[in-house]
Amino acid sequence: EEEIEVKGGETVVEEVIVTHHGPIINSLAPDLAGEEPLALRWTSLEPDTMLEGLFDMNRARDCLEFREALRHWSATNVNAVYADTGGNIAYSYPGRFPIRAGGDGSVTVPGWTGEYEWTGYIPFEELPHLYNPPQGYVASANNRVVGDEYPYELGREFTMGDRYQRIVELIEAKNPIDIDYIKRMQLDQESPAARAMAPYLGQLQVEDPELAAVVGIMREWDGTLTADSPAAAVYQVFVRRMHNLLLQDKLDDLADSYRGKGPTPLMQTSSMSGEKAWAWLQQLMAEPDAHWFDLGQGEERDDVMRLALRETIDFLTSELGPEIEDWSWGKLHTLTCAHMLGSVKPLDRLFNRGPYPVGGDGTTVWATGVSRFDLSCEGTIGPPFRFIADLGDLRNSWGILIPGQSGQPGSKHYDDQVQAWFEGEYHPMLYD
Repeated sequence: EEEIEVKGGETVVEEVIVTHHGPIINSLAPDLAGEEPLALRWTSLEPDTMLEGLFDMNRARDCLEFREALRHWSATNVNAVYADTGGNIAYSYPGRFPIRAGGDGSVTVPGWTGEYEWTGYIPFEELPHLYNPPQGYVASANNRVVGDEYPYELGREFTMGDRYQRIVELIEAKNPIDIDYIKRMQLDQESPAARAMAPYLGQLQVEDPELAAVVGIMREWDGTLTADSPAAAVYQVFVRRMHNLLLQDKLDDLADSYRGKGPTPLMQTSSMSGEKAWAWLQQLMAEPDAHWFDLGQGEERDDVMRLALRETIDFLTSELGPEIEDWSWGKLHTLTCAHMLGSVKPLDRLFNRGPYPVGGDGTTVWATGVSRFDLSCEGTIGPPFRFIADLGDLRNSWGILIPGQSGQPGSKHYDDQVQAWFEGEYHPMLYD
């Protein structure tokens, strides 16, 4: 029994049932009430050596010592990218990855038979790792890091590979790379996923003049999701409308979950399923007569695209007006720097900053993720801190933090970095 003392109220007593498979979590999701007990075994709840690892990471003098310190990283796995002043670069994927007697951990399994027990962890030496790779760079963006030939199961919850793809494109496009180029990279808003979808819309045959006007702007679009782009807004709404048309009748109650709706009230805005749904649609577009496009009347891909585009135009007209030039992505996609105390009115006016129109999405280097499921959901995920370290001269390192360095609303440094963050300005990081 856990006692939670409440100021000005009665103490709340919460009963927590813990098994050798972890805590029973039925109370976290309304749909699980009254169901069979569901336990969650999680590596972060196992005995750990994190403090020792963090201590050694801070004392490491080069990449080899840093990698050895990562041996103690026992919580949820992370992408660790690191470098030293000796010119070495490295990547590691540390953490505990269970080896299971059966299954892969993606669905619930019976815990009373012994068939799905954890039998150990993947040895640290066999986890994904790079040290001074021949290409001369390391890129990482929460993408899948191993191929099908890797002998162990690392999980299924990876993002689409777009950000990684775009980072590699930009790195390989310039040699040598300097600080100014890295600054431009961090502001890049070209989406490989959007770039791949644009030709399908640009080549669509339509008779409706309204549809034809939108097809025309998509034909010229390069997939860059700037805040002032009508094409970006069309793309974002269109993909969600395609998902709804293709999946709602076929998957029924499961459709929203697959499109990215989270499993609990606190996680309702997104889930990793949304990543898979967008990747699935991108692959499906190359199969114009796939059965998924049949809505019941023998429809093919272009028929469904015309329906989705019609719904897209109706939505944008309703939300932003009849003129295409007014359909900017930043009107639908905004960023608010929200303080914990600004979650209630009227304190939001004192503590919060924004909303600001912002470009990009979860597939761009300037990662400003929004719900894959519903554009009306609040919450934008982005990089509040940008950092560039010059390992050849640490005095030439740069950073920027939105909205500012101070957490005090009365301070002039509470929000004095907002404009700089949007415009790609940086402050020097002073080492001496």
